[in-house]
Amino acid sequence: MGHDFQFERGKSFGEWLHTQMLEAVTFEDAPWAIDRIRRVESRLQGNRATISRLTVEIPWLEEVTAFTAPGRYIYFSRRLYELCATDEQVAFVVGHEIAHHDLGHVALFHGWADKIARLPGATLFALFFHGLERLVYGPQKECDADRHGLDLCVSADYEGRRCLELFDILEQRALYIGDLDMVYGPDVESDDELDENASWTTKAQIWAWQKKRGYLPIRDRRQMLRKHLEVKHPDRLPAAIQPTASPSDDAAGPLGNSGAIEGPSPIS
Repeated sequence: MGHDFQFERGKSFGEWLHTQMLEAVTFEDAPWAIDRIRRVESRLQGNRATISRLTVEIPWLEEVTAFTAPGRYIYFSRRLYELCATDEQVAFVVGHEIAHHDLGHVALFHGWADKIARLPGATLFALFFHGLERLVYGPQKECDADRHGLDLCVSADYEGRRCLELFDILEQRALYIGDLDMVYGPDVESDDELDENASWTTKAQIWAWQKKRGYLPIRDRRQMLRKHLEVKHPDRLPAAIQPTASPSDDAAGPLGNSGAIEGPSPIS
């Protein structure tokens, strides 16, 4: 399951990791928290066989993050979980992590298992693993997981625009701790460095920034996903912002195309 593999004494890597986490970190068990996470994970995976579904755990980690690994578990830090006010925000985080499984990204960790096993302590391991995700996946895979995760949310009848309100929360927190770079990236004036019409210098700057941080800046990431919604799910947008034909278009002719094309410790 989930690109898992045998690790030691016949135990799979995913189960070994889960055991290590349980021994060193408290997991949330309050009914309100568990009810919500089970509701969201079930809705996102409603069309999957029970044996193929992933389970979300909420470890009490101070870092605002979420991550996954080979196996059947997703880890959604309690600090991030408490910041998410709606099911839609939770769904986007979980959808992003499911996407890493659907897209085969977690299989890339197979070669790191021995190094991970030698780390002293599950908390340090969790933080290292989160950093390792960014190193192994890279910016493109994180963007792919963002888009696929948003598609999963829309397919489960979550309102896409409300899912993206997660980035408002991440932005507020980044500004609060003074991480302007994570919000704005290399160009404070632009939220659209990935636009095909951006200058070559802008594209070079954002490429270097992504390689350093592992993600797009928060505002660019949100803008990329807004455009993805407009292109792939125009019928799911509120009527007031659905792409429409230009007023100059002939009424009998085809509609004009709406040209379009993706952080604090970000979701990995």
